[in-house]
Amino acid sequence: MRKIHLFLSLIALLLSLDAFSQGDGPRAYLLAPKGIWGVSTKWLNLHQNIAPANVLVPGADISVDVFPITLFHTFSIKGRFSQAYFMFNPGTVSATAVAIPPELPIPPGTSMDASGFSDGLAGFKLGLIGAPAISVADFAKSPMQFSLFADARVWYSGSYESSKLLNLGSNRLAFQFSAPMAIPLNKNRARATWLEVAPSIEFFTANSDPSRGNSANEVTQAPLLIIENHLSHNFTPKLWAVANLRYQYGGETSADGVKDDNKMSILGGGLGMGYQVLPPLGIAADYGGVLLSANEAKGKMFRLSVVFTYANLKKL
Repeated sequence: MRKIHLFLSLIALLLSLDAFSQGDGPRAYLLAPKGIWGVSTKWLNLHQNIAPANVLVPGADISVDVFPITLFHTFSIKGRFSQAYFMFNPGTVSATAVAIPPELPIPPGTSMDASGFSDGLAGFKLGLIGAPAISVADFAKSPMQFSLFADARVWYSGSYESSKLLNLGSNRLAFQFSAPMAIPLNKNRARATWLEVAPSIEFFTANSDPSRGNSANEVTQAPLLIIENHLSHNFTPKLWAVANLRYQYGGETSADGVKDDNKMSILGGGLGMGYQVLPPLGIAADYGGVLLSANEAKGKMFRLSVVFTYANLKKL
C-alpha cells in the first residue's frame, strides 16, 4: 500500500490540464493509471498583446487573470488509456489601446475591461503507442516507456457581447487536434526525467457578430500550429523542476476577407517547479514569456497550479 500512495503522489500532477493561450503546461502528457478522477485549478496572470481569443493585437497592452478549472477522468477503451476532460474558465481582462489601426474608432490610451468566462473546452485523449490502460497497482510496477496519444478538443465561447470592444469569449468554436508524446530520458520514476512534445493544429469557425467597432460582418481566423515542449526532472519523489518551450505559427485574422496582418510566429519559454504536498495533492508554479516573435508580439506569464486526484484503492 505504501507503493500505491507513492505513485498516487507522482500522478497527481501528471493529469493537469490548462487552457487559454499558454498550453497545457508540464506533466500533462505523461501516461497515468486508469480509474483516476481529478480536478485541476490554476491561476494564470498574463501581460501581453494577445487577446483572450488567441488573436495578436500589436497595438494593445492586455492584462488577464483567468482561473481554468478542469475536471478529468481516466478509463479504459479496449485496453487503451483513455481520458475525458472538461474545462471552464472564469476570469477578468483589461486592455489599453496604445497604437490602434485607423479603421477602429478608438482613441490611443483608451482603457477597456471585461469579466466573466474565457473560452472553455471539452476533450478526449486516447493512447496509441506505449499507453495501455493499467490499474494504479500495475502502474506502480510498470517501467517508464515512450507514450504517444491522440487528443481532440472542442473549444466553446466564453462571455461575449458584440457591443463591447473587449471580451473574454471569442463568439466561435475551435477544434484542436494534437499528438502529444512523452519520452523518458531515464528509468527511475522517483528521479524521473521526461521530455514531452505536443504538436497540434487548431481550426476556428467564423465570428459572425464581431465586436470590432467597424462595419465588418464576419471575422475569420487562419489555422494555428502549436508545438509545446517540456523538459522536467524529479530531484526527489516530491520535488521537480521544468523548462518549457512553446512555438506557435499562424492564426491571422481577416475581416470580411481582408487580412489583418497579425499572423503569429512566436517562440516562448520559461521555468517552473512543482511539489507534492500530499499523496493526492500537488502544486506547481512556472514563469515565462515571449523569447522571439514576429509582428511585435510580446507577453509574460505566471501560472500557479493545484491538482487533486482520487483513486478508489478499495478496488485494488
